[in-house]
Amino acid sequence: MARELFAIGDLQGCLESLKGLLEQIPEDAELLFLGDIVNRGPESLETLRFVKNLGNRADTLLGNHDLHLLAVAAGAGSVHRRDTISDILSAPDRDELIEWLRARPLMIERDGITFVHAGINPAWDLPTARMLAREAEKHLAGRHWKEALAGMYGGTQWDPDLKGEARMRAILNGFTRIRFVDRETGELDFDQKEGTGKAPPNLMPWFDYPLRKTAGTPVCFGHWSTLGLINRPDLMAIDTGCLWGGELTALRIRDRRIFTEKCPCWADPKAYS
Repeated sequence: MARELFAIGDLQGCLESLKGLLEQIPEDAELLFLGDIVNRGPESLETLRFVKNLGNRADTLLGNHDLHLLAVAAGAGSVHRRDTISDILSAPDRDELIEWLRARPLMIERDGITFVHAGINPAWDLPTARMLAREAEKHLAGRHWKEALAGMYGGTQWDPDLKGEARMRAILNGFTRIRFVDRETGELDFDQKEGTGKAPPNLMPWFDYPLRKTAGTPVCFGHWSTLGLINRPDLMAIDTGCLWGGELTALRIRDRRIFTEKCPCWADPKAYS
């Protein structure tokens, strides 16, 4: 009998909350973490080790914070004041952890659902998204991964003619940073991080864009804690702000049942606005 699959929202180093949540989930269940395993929470190193050591019971998608860790490890980024990844970078098993993390996927398709960290650029249909995910994953897992991350930061919009660093940056943006898009053009906005009620009138959530090419594809994602929980047949958003004192959420895929663990407040969201 196949193991039951549970998707789990952003951890961001909140290991004790994860352990509490796992007490509600069968020990033989399969776990799919939606990215942002690390950063800003209290136990980034321990959380990364814990998830890695779950072995074939679990997999995790790459989130923007995970990619930030990889970029810093590659010498392409720097540790920010409120980051909590320095212990990973100085850990004796640093190289092993980084090698494991950079081999994680950007997109997984299971049980009729597409799982991503933040979303899918509305300009991409599912075959295109699949192709671009594999393209970026190949670079990240390959021997030239440091060069692949050299130009990761920036608000580059997607264009199929992009090459090199700009192309890699736009692919990663489309999977790991997306929240709002322009109502008219569908271009990604990289500034607004609030919920839908506080967005400027020219912006809308990526999943509501009327020309979204994956509109017929059920998508499950994390990343956007201010959006709140969404559990629709076509859309599942399960980052419920564990880091900020909200909840850590798991979604049982078979019946879409929600499991939650209340979290302490480890960080003040106003400090990041």
